[in-house]
Amino acid sequence: MRRFPVLVLTSCLALLVGTAAGGPVAAPADADAAQAKLAAAGVSILPVAQGSAELTVNFAVGAPKAGDAEVALLLALQGAPANPPPADGATAAARTIVELDLGGTAITDAALAAVGKLPTLRRLVLRQTAISDAGVKSLSGLAALESLNLWGTKVGDDALATIARLKRLQRIYLWQTAVTDAGCKRLQQALPKLAIQRGAKPPPPQSCCEQAKAASKECDHPCCVAAVAAGTTCFKCNPTRATTCCEKASAAGKECDHPCCVEARGAGKVCEKCNPPKK
Repeated sequence: MRRFPVLVLTSCLALLVGTAAGGPVAAPADADAAQAKLAAAGVSILPVAQGSAELTVNFAVGAPKAGDAEVALLLALQGAPANPPPADGATAAARTIVELDLGGTAITDAALAAVGKLPTLRRLVLRQTAISDAGVKSLSGLAALESLNLWGTKVGDDALATIARLKRLQRIYLWQTAVTDAGCKRLQQALPKLAIQRGAKPPPPQSCCEQAKAASKECDHPCCVAAVAAGTTCFKCNPTRATTCCEKASAAGKECDHPCCVEARGAGKVCEKCNPPKK
C-alpha cells in the first residue's frame, strides 16, 4: 500500500477546511503578516463574539486614508486558521469576515474586486466612497449579504440590477445617490421584503420672499412689492402659500375660471365664497 507523506495529507486537509470556510486558504504566516499591516494602518479586526472565528473589520474609524491595497490584504485573512489556535490542540476554525465597514475611506471600484471574494459577508458599509455602478458588479457573488450601505456614493440604477440578485439582502441604504424612484421600484419588485432606505427628501427651494425674510428685509421683486401694497401675497413667487382656487390660479400665472369667481371678477369684486377673508 502506497503511503503519502504526512505533509501532503496535512496540506490537503487545510485545503478542505479553507474551501469549507467559503474562501481561499491563507497560510497562518501570511494571515498574521496581513493582519499586522492592517493594524498598523489603523484597521480594527475583532471577533464578533468571544472565541468566535467570525470577524468584524472596521476601516472607518481608524483608517480613513486606507485604499484598495489595504482592502486586498483581507483576502489573506479569509479562510486562515483562527489565531490563537485552540488550547486543546483541536483543528482551528477558519477565520471568516462577516462584517466590513469601509465608510469614508479612499477606496475605488478596484477594491470591490477583493470584497467580492469574501462570500461570508453579511454586512457591508461603503458609504461616502468613490465607488460606482461598475464596482458594484463585483459584489454579485455575496450571497450571504443581509445589509448594504451605499449612502453618499456614485451608484445609480445600473447598480440595482446587481443588487437585485442578492436574495438574502434585508436592508439597503441609498441616501444621496443617483438612484431614481423607478430604479427603487424595480428593486422592490425583485426583492419584496427588502427595506430600502433613501432618507428624507430635501426641502423645496426657498421663494424670493422667504429668502428676503431670512435676511430680515422685505422682498424687492416688483410683483411682490405690488402684492404687499394690495394687502395680499404674490402667489406666483410663493406657490406653496396658495390655498384657494384663485390663489392657485394666480400661482400658475392665470385667472381663476370658476364660474362664481369669473362672475365676481366681472363685477370688480372677489368671490368671498372661494376666497374667505383671512383671519
